[in-house]
Amino acid sequence: MPAPLSRPHVPVAPLLPPQGRAVDPQGLWNDLQEARQAVVEERRQSSGRTRNDARDQVLAALEAYASSLTAMHRPIPYALRDELSLLRLTCRADRRY
Repeated sequence: MPAPLSRPHVPVAPLLPPQGRAVDPQGLWNDLQEARQAVVEERRQSSGRTRNDARDQVLAALEAYASSLTAMHRPIPYALRDELSLLRLTCRADRRY
């Protein structure tokens, strides 16, 4: 039987929660939702484009949420893992220009 394919592990850098907040997945999820809403609002105001800082906030919130799941030995849902990978790539690509 062939050996199973292994995917490279992408480490998630642990981020500190906002000042005064314990590492709580529900609180971090709420932060992520607020950051996503800020991106939506910014797109509405600037004809479909967002500044890097709005997406950076989503990336930071998503990193923190994923780190909290990992710390609790919980899986990161595929959709969030994929979103995290895309944000890492696009935020990094935007910095080159």
